[in-house]
Amino acid sequence: MKCLRLIILLTAAIWMAGCAKETPRIGEGKPRKEIKQCIVLGEKGKYEDSIQCLEMFKAQYPQTQLAREAELMIGDAYFARKDYLLAAETYQAFLHLYPLHPKADYAHYRIGVAYFRESPKAIDRDQRYLDEAIRHLRIVIRRYPGSKYRDAARATLHVARRRLARRHFYVGRFYYRTGEYIACIPRFMEVADHYPDSGLADKALYLVVKANLGLDRLDAAKQAYSTLATKYPDSKYVKRAERKLLRAVKKS
Repeated sequence: MKCLRLIILLTAAIWMAGCAKETPRIGEGKPRKEIKQCIVLGEKGKYEDSIQCLEMFKAQYPQTQLAREAELMIGDAYFARKDYLLAAETYQAFLHLYPLHPKADYAHYRIGVAYFRESPKAIDRDQRYLDEAIRHLRIVIRRYPGSKYRDAARATLHVARRRLARRHFYVGRFYYRTGEYIACIPRFMEVADHYPDSGLADKALYLVVKANLGLDRLDAAKQAYSTLATKYPDSKYVKRAERKLLRAVKKS
């Protein structure tokens, strides 16, 4: 019985030691060694400890290059634990302080991805962060032509833009189905004008033709059809729109 109790006590002691919070020694004048301790905490998945460690490091060595790197690492820790808004705010603070830093492209890229991941995949939900995601991803592509994050930024940008186009189309189709043609046309034209690579532009123009016909705006319907036929001559919606127009012309 005594042996069993001893084993239980030893097991508990080992478990508590393993769970004990790691407290790195910061401020002893060995910055490279000390920041490595903060990095190791993050690698172990102890993100909160890593963040606290990096904050202490910044306070101890505020004017050093490593302190600037620590700011980015804090953003990375928030990102790793999926606190994307906090991550984006941290990267933005870094850019505000160090706009010409060699890793500014990385900060913009991570802001874009953080806002993108914060946006729900379901297009019927709030997509307020997609615009910011797109803005920062475009900055990487346009401002930093030699950035190693450029291709990844372009890939994420394509998905983000397509999601935003689907959002506009979804709202437009809702208005169209409820007979609110005046409200649906601007949404469909937003897709047609600004998201030609979304795979929805031709269908959006077709619905603009139908909506204008529903409003007895024959000239506007003809104009939308002309745009559809010119930009997407191989689209299945060209012949459908043409048939709709012919019927409308015969009735007029």
